[in-house]
Amino acid sequence: MADKKTEAQKQQMVKVRYEQTRAEYAAQFVLNMSEEEIVINFSSGMMPDPAGENHLPIHSRIAMTPNNARKLAALLNQALSQQPKTTAAPASTEKAAK
Repeated sequence: MADKKTEAQKQQMVKVRYEQTRAEYAAQFVLNMSEEEIVINFSSGMMPDPAGENHLPIHSRIAMTPNNARKLAALLNQALSQQPKTTAAPASTEKAAK
């Protein structure tokens, strides 16, 4: 009986509703993590201010559990394995403790 319920759950259809469809380009990332969550901050790149200092403006932030981060990493790895390899320089990342 449990096998039928599990099979039915696997076959359940989900409709995706896009409430925000704006896309932002991200070339740099700041990663913050704790035992409970992982937060990825996205930026399009460094911007100098009038004083001459460089700033990294964050335009988006996504927080998730470590388990969901693993799922995202697996999905990204799967998608990237299907893409042709390029010689572009990797995006810079910064890892910070929360």
